[in-house]
Amino acid sequence: MMTFGPISIRPDYKRKGYGKTLLDHSMRIAAEMGAGCLLICGNIAFYGKSGFVVASTRGIRYADDPESDAPYFLCKELQEGFLDGITGSYRDPEPYFVAMRNPEAFEKYDAEFPPKEKLVLPGQLG
Repeated sequence: MMTFGPISIRPDYKRKGYGKTLLDHSMRIAAEMGAGCLLICGNIAFYGKSGFVVASTRGIRYADDPESDAPYFLCKELQEGFLDGITGSYRDPEPYFVAMRNPEAFEKYDAEFPPKEKLVLPGQLG
């Protein structure tokens, strides 16, 4: 199994096929690397068009939200049958949480880049 993403497209380039192109390329590279399944937190409205399903429907739970079906936690088999008989939970790698573990260091790092307005947009977890 492999995780990746999420895919992000600059607003003025949205709805032009770039997200789908990036997703297709990512899936192709993952398959070439031997990944049997991809896992991602994302919007099923986008990823579902490429065969992703809610992971809990395949027996994989999101460890940080174990009581929920986590409709944002998605999976896609790259090798047919890879998930047959597999159940369990997935936990995000520790480096994903650097901003929460050390917010001062993260803000210092983030300040090295041009300022941007921080938004929470539809489809994001928040």
